[in-house]
Amino acid sequence: MINLEVLRLELNYLKQVIKAVLGDKVSAEINEAITALIISFLFPNAYDSLSFSYIQTIEQYINQIQHEIEPDKYQLLMNNIPTIRIFIEKVKFEIPKC
Repeated sequence: MINLEVLRLELNYLKQVIKAVLGDKVSAEINEAITALIISFLFPNAYDSLSFSYIQTIEQYINQIQHEIEPDKYQLLMNNIPTIRIFIEKVKFEIPKC
């Protein structure tokens, strides 16, 4: 089960890291993608053809950050967003069911 308070903290952390490394526009894209996935997760009938695209967007930017920052800082980022990573895996698992 995902703790919503922890998820919120991790999302804010991720957005700040992305904003600092990749800029405001990318941070806003990540925010939009995660918000859409949360709504879809809460209301499974809301999954649509864009759901997988949102996951790809999030993963793409996280991978891009890996190339932009030092390895230890990237590992810190990944260690600080476990709930987001679990959430994305759960959504991936559910998308084909819908």
